[in-house]
Amino acid sequence: MREINQLHPMLRKKLKEMYAVCKEQGLPIGIGECLRTVEEQNKLYAKGRTEPGRIVTKAKGTTYSSMHQWGVAFDFYRNDGRGAYEDGDGFFAKVGQVGKKCGLEWGGDWKSIVDKPHFQLPDWGSTPSVLKSKYGTPERFIRTWPAGGWRFDGKGWQHRRGDGNDTKSDWELIDGCWYWFDQQGYAVEKTWVSYKGNWYYLGVCGKMATGRQTIDGKLYHFLEGGEMETSSPIKPGA
Repeated sequence: MREINQLHPMLRKKLKEMYAVCKEQGLPIGIGECLRTVEEQNKLYAKGRTEPGRIVTKAKGTTYSSMHQWGVAFDFYRNDGRGAYEDGDGFFAKVGQVGKKCGLEWGGDWKSIVDKPHFQLPDWGSTPSVLKSKYGTPERFIRTWPAGGWRFDGKGWQHRRGDGNDTKSDWELIDGCWYWFDQQGYAVEKTWVSYKGNWYYLGVCGKMATGRQTIDGKLYHFLEGGEMETSSPIKPGA
């Protein structure tokens, strides 16, 4: 499955950050498989064994042995028209470094079946052993996930609060960072926002800028609350 919204809320957050940074660095990626069913995992496991092809996984679906089945892993591919898995220029290692800086475990670091297009949350180790011991099945684990969180609908990122409502035309403090959501509920990125007489800038990942920032070649200073420091009411960038 390629439904980002079926991933663990924390993984959705880190995926959002990684995706934005990759775009900023000229490393366009697409998101491949996310949560996998038992049937989907068993089909992959059969390759090179009972079905044609080469072995691509050691994880059998019926034993819940893939992190994909637990909703804490996703795969990515190259999305710049040069071939989904073309790696002559070290593309996947570059993306791997970005993901690691965002707090993800990269399959390219593995020694057994190196998996360069793979990322996962490191919170429960590299294998599902801890998850299986604590929760038994992915269904029980998923029921413990916090409500709400980041969601992607193919157009942009939205955030559902714990009360079940999306933030719209307002600020939201999420994991210690401020974000601005437009009238449709999408987090804005690399955009200026005028709010109550002050200018704010939402940078990569949509996080509110603070301190000194160079934007479009110009230097700006933002106060701790995010307001642009200025002695005259000019529009930023003018």
